[in-house]
Amino acid sequence: MGTARITKRSVEAIARPPKGKRQHLWDDTLKGFGVMVTATGVRSYIVQYRMGGRGHSTQTITIGRHGSPWTAEKAREHANDLLELIRKGVDPKAAEAEKRRREDEERQQKDVLAFGAYVDTFIRRHAVKKQLRSTPDIEAVFRRDLKPRLGDRSIRDLTRADIAKCLDEIGDRSGSAANKAHKWLKKMLNFAAERGDIATSPMDRMAPPHEQSSRERALNDQETLLVWNASEALGYPFGPLVQLLLLTGQRLREVAGMQWTELNEAATEWLIPGQRTKNGNTHLLPLSAATTAVIQGLSARKVSDSYVFTTTGRSAVSGFSKAKSRLDAIIAKQNDDRSLPGWTFHDLRRTVATGCQKLGIPIDHTEALLNHTGRRKGLVSVYQVYDYRDEKAKAIERWGDKLLSLE
Repeated sequence: MGTARITKRSVEAIARPPKGKRQHLWDDTLKGFGVMVTATGVRSYIVQYRMGGRGHSTQTITIGRHGSPWTAEKAREHANDLLELIRKGVDPKAAEAEKRRREDEERQQKDVLAFGAYVDTFIRRHAVKKQLRSTPDIEAVFRRDLKPRLGDRSIRDLTRADIAKCLDEIGDRSGSAANKAHKWLKKMLNFAAERGDIATSPMDRMAPPHEQSSRERALNDQETLLVWNASEALGYPFGPLVQLLLLTGQRLREVAGMQWTELNEAATEWLIPGQRTKNGNTHLLPLSAATTAVIQGLSARKVSDSYVFTTTGRSAVSGFSKAKSRLDAIIAKQNDDRSLPGWTFHDLRRTVATGCQKLGIPIDHTEALLNHTGRRKGLVSVYQVYDYRDEKAKAIERWGDKLLSLE
């Protein structure tokens, strides 16, 4: 162990110690600042200190190896800073450990609060936990419109202006899509605020970007025929799916999620379980001859033992927006390049209701057919599954005959 002014020359002049030994050179002016040399020739700048004075153990901090970036001058400056902390009663090792802990915590927090990761948390802890039937739709809104625009920035960094710009871009494509994005992003940020992950939601009292008009669209006979004919050219799975929407008047997700176990052996009845209906009530739907014919055709070419409509065999079909675009293109092609004015898949349900009304079917029978029975609860709902069974059968048969007779 020697003492001298630590410079580049003095550091490089230190001889290597024998194997298993170490050689030290301590600076003659900055007490505690030194260089350690190993038997392999590695030269490292160090600071040695004792917190609390005599009687306390000696601590050593390694500044870094001699070379770039640690020259003798830079190492001296850093050692001086460390020794100044020690003189103030701050243990540099403890301070460094605390700094690393804070950085790790901030890094972990950043990962957890990154927009994409937080969306997954929201879906899992809110939509899935609450068993929302709209969960696939919620996931689609975030995946299609919000994740690509908001990326992985922390939700704590989102500003009202960021969100407004994002919603404007979505609204350029679809006002309805922008309103859906507004709805679910606002719910997620309220969820984050309630959990204390953000102080307040930047969307507090932020109105939807577009006025939501009430839809009253029902297709007339000619339009209905155009959709039916185009569905035949669309092919599986969406072609027959659209046909069942027109034949049964049930909701898109209910038809798309149809499972073989929900149908009786002859496919003359469809029992939709309560967990798949909007009002939570199990719904028994007698099927018309036309509907049975479509389903039996699907059974003949069954691609899954579980789902009637699937592209994977493991889950119900999705991708309705793309299917709608393809259907619209076929309609225009078959209709002298004239497209069908703005319509949605849900309009087919309203078309069935309107068609039944025109056929003189009593409104309560139509309501039963469409499962508009939100007031039924508990034991009563179990018995009322079979209410209007015969009336529903007659209604759906008459509607099926009307649909197939369109010219």
